Amino acid sequence: MSILRGVVAVVLLALLPSIAAAQDGRVVGTIRDTSNAFIPGATVTVTNVRTGEARLAVTDGTGAFAVTGLRPSTYTISAELDGFAKVEYAELNLAVGQELSLSFEFRPAGVRENVTVVATAPVLDVSSARVGANVSEREVQNLPVNGRQMSQLMLQAPGSQNAGTGTWNDVRFSGQANQQNVIKFDGVEGSAIIDASPGNIGGQNASPFKLQASLENVQEFRVESSNYPAEFGTGTGGQVSVVTKSGANQLRGSVFEFFRSDRFDSKNYFDDLRNADGSIQNAGSKSPLSQHQFGGSFGGPLMKNRAFFFGSYEGYRLDAGLNFVEAAPSAAAWSRAVPSVAVLRPAFTSPSAQLLSGASTNADFDIYQLQASEAVSENSVSLRLDTRLGNRWTAYGRVFHDRGTQSRPEGVNGRVVDVKNNPTNFVFNLQGNLGSSTLNEVKVGYNAPFAEIVGVAPTVNGIDLSSVAVNLSGSVANSGIAGQSASSGLTVPGGLVRANSAANGRRTAYDPFSIAFSDSLSTVKGSHLLKGGADVRLVRMAFDQQGGTTYTYPNVTAFLANQPSAIQYAGDLSSA
Repeated sequence: MSILRGVVAVVLLALLPSIAAAQDGRVVGTIRDTSNAFIPGATVTVTNVRTGEARLAVTDGTGAFAVTGLRPSTYTISAELDGFAKVEYAELNLAVGQELSLSFEFRPAGVRENVTVVATAPVLDVSSARVGANVSEREVQNLPVNGRQMSQLMLQAPGSQNAGTGTWNDVRFSGQANQQNVIKFDGVEGSAIIDASPGNIGGQNASPFKLQASLENVQEFRVESSNYPAEFGTGTGGQVSVVTKSGANQLRGSVFEFFRSDRFDSKNYFDDLRNADGSIQNAGSKSPLSQHQFGGSFGGPLMKNRAFFFGSYEGYRLDAGLNFVEAAPSAAAWSRAVPSVAVLRPAFTSPSAQLLSGASTNADFDIYQLQASEAVSENSVSLRLDTRLGNRWTAYGRVFHDRGTQSRPEGVNGRVVDVKNNPTNFVFNLQGNLGSSTLNEVKVGYNAPFAEIVGVAPTVNGIDLSSVAVNLSGSVANSGIAGQSASSGLTVPGGLVRANSAANGRRTAYDPFSIAFSDSLSTVKGSHLLKGGADVRLVRMAFDQQGGTTYTYPNVTAFLANQPSAIQYAGDLSSA
């Protein structure tokens, strides 16, 4: 099933950044002499310390200047005019979407040949009423983040709330649902398309993967919590603008490894199944854990001051123990089963499941424990190329791709759910100066977060259970198991997994993509910065589902007699 939707937005803005350049910053200011008179005609040079790129502006009759469309970086800003000493602000950091407002004071050249000002960017942004936070390159690199997941750094923004474990699906802002968040990488949407969160699988399930946006690619980002300007759209939640790393004139790289292991852990108290009084009911092994995150990055010049590259790789491997305690029909109950039901007995408990003697208070059920492991593997790569096309035009292209797989057991019956997620994000950006006060920027973006979920169930007595689910209603009171609730749920054998809120299926696949085109034009007229932009986004949604049959029984007696209360069938959208 495929849906094609075009979204076109044309917005004319005054005194605000354009849609395509919402993540860029600007430098504005005025120049006066020692008598406080405005200085027109002075030349202001804004130089990117990392790449050597220089942008020029000339002050108007009121001594004002503005340089827009600046990438987050470190800049040196100088001003000069014949008859006056050169004034320079050295190595000022410009963050995502930030406005630096500077004041220059010219002195006669005979008094002092030049003046170098060592300063820092202002902490308070007085250029707008927006509420948000910049997460700088230093913070991205040095703040401890569990699992190196960028979403947890978003919690630094005012108004942010963690509704779970800090994943993409859990962070919300100012009371808005997380589905209203907007995540953009270099100005191109990075969502799952069917859902706002980059880490969402098909709009229905949270993702076990972490590297949709590897921290090794992120230079810095800004989170707008509320009161954000009009150029931010398509969502009413937090607006997250991520700027990726680029190469510079110096060769730089990194190599890293983060790991956790059960070898460094003592045995968990609940690895042994215990009675309510703390005595051991069933001795278990130490829960296994092996987690590795490793990789590196490397960037530098292809041609000094003109062309640069940056590439990275990050891998993630996880083998973690899972503990399941569920109820299944007892031997006494199976003795009453009709032949068509009796053949399903091996489907309810894995050969590795252990019977917990005396744990059940219901003679028709036994309680079992299964200790198993999930396996997660991810490989994320990125590449960015930047170049200057003459003195007026610059361009860059950036792509990153992640391939993740997960195999996770579900319940004591031994069924497994396999998840695959292969997101790709690409952007091409072209920026040019159309004169001393006019800037044009064109951007083309592509976002494709492919995801697939497959249920795997064993074949028992020649019956393939991959397209079946057997659901017994209710729960079983237990005799008191430490660390468990007062009752244990019933195992659900079969290969059907949650496809959506209305049905289950043995396989679902989501293959959406979006293509974005944007153009923005800005010009400085006197003391006003005027900008206009157009944004076109084409969205294609491809969805496939292989369904199955769910048999629901109101109680164990009805199940043993094969008298279901409901049978739900979900068909296949394709034969794949």
